[in-house]
Amino acid sequence: MKITLRILFPLMVGLIVAIIMNITVGWWGFWVIFPWIGFSISTGTLLRKILKGHKKLIGRKIAILMILPCLLLFVPIVNHENFQLGGVVLIVLVGFFGKGFIHYAIAKIFGPLIWGRGFCGWACWTGAILDWLPITGKKKAIPEKAKNLRYISLAISLFIPLYLVFVMNYDVYQDYLYKKEIIWMFAGNALYYAIGIPLAFIYKDKRAFCKLACPVGLIMKVPASVSIIKIKPKQNDCIECGACNKICPMDIDVMSYIKNKKPITNTECILCSSCRIVCPVNAI
Repeated sequence: MKITLRILFPLMVGLIVAIIMNITVGWWGFWVIFPWIGFSISTGTLLRKILKGHKKLIGRKIAILMILPCLLLFVPIVNHENFQLGGVVLIVLVGFFGKGFIHYAIAKIFGPLIWGRGFCGWACWTGAILDWLPITGKKKAIPEKAKNLRYISLAISLFIPLYLVFVMNYDVYQDYLYKKEIIWMFAGNALYYAIGIPLAFIYKDKRAFCKLACPVGLIMKVPASVSIIKIKPKQNDCIECGACNKICPMDIDVMSYIKNKKPITNTECILCSSCRIVCPVNAI
């Protein structure tokens, strides 16, 4: 019974959020988005339960791939809205709090207070493609200083809408809302893929883009630092085999946390739980 509830929990949460959002905002699309996201995560959780060994890892990859068309295609196309960071900043600057803002508020600002950077691991449409790339071999180490490039990406994402509104006097209502938003959405994501896919092959690291160029993760790091849900050690003692460190897509020293009986507080954690799957002594 406990296992069944754990599998169905994401779907139930999706239905509850759909009800709340439909009552407060009144858009029919919420009945598609949140139940589908919940169903996708429940499907991934179920696959992790029934598959054996390392095959369990495919559960999350299928879940995140299922969510991709919902967030990348359904909502933007139906509403002609842009969910990218720059687009959200643009509408907020003129006091328009549309569904793009709602997405950011739930998934990337307030949601991470509960599930940390779980969006990155389970719902990111960029990560959904990167996680399926046919990359093998040992990852190349990414210098810590190079990871600061993300701050430049964040600065650019904030500067462009600020410059357009306050310097160029860009008319967001007349020239952007429901007109050019969809173009910005797909152009921005095309740019992310154009950068992320080559980086993945260069470093043999599917999540190299997350570490070097993605500005969104930086925003989530703040609420994720105090998130409720974290990867934690079990009573079983860590044997320091290093399997968790090797599998971690975000290069976190998972073993140090687990052997010292501490939850993973590193804000790079995307709650993929791959470390738990490969742990040979069930210590995570």
